[in-house]
Amino acid sequence: MFIRAIKRTNGYSKKTYYKYTLVESVRTEKGPRQKVLLNLGDLKLDKSKWKTLANRIECHVTGMLGFFPAEEEIETLAKHYAKLYIKQKMAEKTESEENQPEFQSVDISNVSSTEAKSIGCEHVGLAAMKQLGFFRLFQHLGFTSEQKKLASLAIVGRLIHPGSEHGLKNYAQQRSALDKLLNTDFSRLGQNSLYRISDLLFEHRDQIESFLRENTRKLLGLSETIILYDLTNTYFEGDVSKCSKAKHGRSKEKRYDRPLVTVGFVLDHDGFLKSSRIFEGDVSEPKTLIKMVEAMHDQSAKASPPLPLDRPTVVMDAGIASEENLSLLKERGFSYIAVSKSRPDDIPEGEFQKIKDGVHAKSFMRGDELFLHCQSDAKTKKEESMTRKAREKMENNLEYLREGLNIKGRLKSYDKVLERIGRLRSQFSRVSSGYEIHVQKKDEKATDITWTFDQDKLGKPYDGTYFLRTDRTDLTSEKIWHTYIMLNTVEDAFKSIKSELGLRPNFHQRADRIEGHIFITVLAYHLLRYIQYNLHQSGIHHRWSTIRTQLATHCQLTTSAPREEGGKVHIQHCTTPTLKQSEVYSALGISNVPIKPKYIIDQQM
Repeated sequence: MFIRAIKRTNGYSKKTYYKYTLVESVRTEKGPRQKVLLNLGDLKLDKSKWKTLANRIECHVTGMLGFFPAEEEIETLAKHYAKLYIKQKMAEKTESEENQPEFQSVDISNVSSTEAKSIGCEHVGLAAMKQLGFFRLFQHLGFTSEQKKLASLAIVGRLIHPGSEHGLKNYAQQRSALDKLLNTDFSRLGQNSLYRISDLLFEHRDQIESFLRENTRKLLGLSETIILYDLTNTYFEGDVSKCSKAKHGRSKEKRYDRPLVTVGFVLDHDGFLKSSRIFEGDVSEPKTLIKMVEAMHDQSAKASPPLPLDRPTVVMDAGIASEENLSLLKERGFSYIAVSKSRPDDIPEGEFQKIKDGVHAKSFMRGDELFLHCQSDAKTKKEESMTRKAREKMENNLEYLREGLNIKGRLKSYDKVLERIGRLRSQFSRVSSGYEIHVQKKDEKATDITWTFDQDKLGKPYDGTYFLRTDRTDLTSEKIWHTYIMLNTVEDAFKSIKSELGLRPNFHQRADRIEGHIFITVLAYHLLRYIQYNLHQSGIHHRWSTIRTQLATHCQLTTSAPREEGGKVHIQHCTTPTLKQSEVYSALGISNVPIKPKYIIDQQM
């Protein structure tokens, strides 16, 4: 066995380079031949050390480590190439070879495991793609086998490891066993191929969304009793001067320094996406909002098959649920459901009706709007806890200021002390209005700070109450509340889009790549919502981040051990799933064993 260098010339640049391979001599009927065992890539090692490296690779594969001691550089390379060789040999194994049981006598004191890669999340994500019919769709769209695998990586990768294409490439090559599930090899994956598959998916956006909404409805037996619209945005890092839709606007992350684009979603009652669209970044203007909603409505009306649009309802967060926006929506024939930004005046007396354990509500009319006054025990406890913690922090800071008045080097200037108290009021705005703070002074120096707190002076009573408002007067109080809870479910899923699925921030600069990146996030959301829907049916209500953490420890790895007869056995297998992992797999109707074990025995190369 030895290393061979083959001279190559680039057909375009005429630049000369070398290809390095590990080969062995074999006897054939036609005489001795050289068999290529492994492509070594770019080998930066002095030629005088090649033979030693080849010997050490063989030692690590066969377990004969007592021979040919080598220096650290060679040993590191030998371990790396031995792993690649074993991985390549495993890929050559056929499933029929693994059916028969076989027993081996091994040295258990020298058992080692390497190449541990995550497979739990990948198993779930790929299974969701198959069940939703993605691969049948790709076949219909004329995707090649390679394009199907890259599309799977782009979508499942966004579900599990959201980020840039560069980050996805590293994830696929170093951390994930998704290529094993797809029966391919991502070790030579190029970034440009990921950009190209993004372009291809976005090119077929309308066909993909049409297929998914119809197939998902049939698969799960979903009803389409209400259509919801929602808007969110994503901000950018870097220069996006080439994207005309990137505008500065209202940002929940307070990233007013960065340009935004707005993503509009059309959803059904169960939170499944029906279609999406990209708009300019500034959604604060009422005319801009209504323009976007009407554009999504028109797009939905033209959908094939058509979507039910008898009473479209617009969902808005408190940030854009202004009186002007609500009036405009009503004028254009849209209904709405929103959390009231303020507490209504003169709330009528009346008994609260039990909606569910811990939640009570009563309804009343204000003009042509229906308000629902809700009281939640859980919200009360949460707000009491938040208020208590804010008070503790506020008073600790005030106590620190007061103590410093008698300590050398600490703040004593009367004006500076007042300025610091002003900043504290701003920082702890939840409770600051309840404090009456007095600062005594002498000769422009503060001498003492005292304070009192009155709960009744808080601008908002943190008592677990909230108000819903809607023009849907045809709905009962219970139906309004359950619709609101459904909206919360959708909003929780949107949090996954924005944070867990990497919608924010966006690192692209080209307009087409920006929309392609966002569309892949939309496709990943289809998987996420499908997975959550099935988990909920089995009583599992964790967020995706929690499920992802639970599945992260299910890995695929290669275990090696020296044999009593000589040589070494290498077994590629998955770890045993935990109880929680098994529950997730059972809820989705998939196997506990993502990949069947494979093994190879190497005595000599």
